[in-house]
Amino acid sequence: MRPADRENGFGGMLAGSKNRNSGIYVLIFHLSNDVTMTIGKRGELDFQSGWYGYVESGKSGVEARVRRHLRTHDRPHWHLDYLMHLGKPTTAIIGHTEESLECPLVRHLETIFLVVPRFGSSDCRCSRHLFHSPEQSSLEKAALQGMTALGCTPVPIQVDWIWDTEAK
Repeated sequence: MRPADRENGFGGMLAGSKNRNSGIYVLIFHLSNDVTMTIGKRGELDFQSGWYGYVESGKSGVEARVRRHLRTHDRPHWHLDYLMHLGKPTTAIIGHTEESLECPLVRHLETIFLVVPRFGSSDCRCSRHLFHSPEQSSLEKAALQGMTALGCTPVPIQVDWIWDTEAK
């Protein structure tokens, strides 16, 4: 385990993981201020302060995908890259699965939370992948319940930024 991973509380699951297990995840982070920003080709979007849960899949290694979101990037690739650097990541809830459960999990969460339309969903039929809540605990609980209902065993991991620029 690299020193930066120990300092950021990643433990063994995300630390330098070469794990190629596919799966789904919900990355939970906090925005302390309201923000309006341009998100790639989507244009300007408004984000209220509060807690956000971002749903995605990692078909070539879910842990590596989460680690990538927790690093700084010179050039944004995914929608989340534009927004993530303004927030404070706290939890990644990971579920290993070979099935495509990303959209069913999105459908579960959209019945509970405020949806940020047109965010993070350009590669699937969903119209959204980002959810807003005034409370962190409600996002975590709903993600855990949703993954469990879909037959996935969710694993919550406390996360923080990875400031190791060599780990790109």
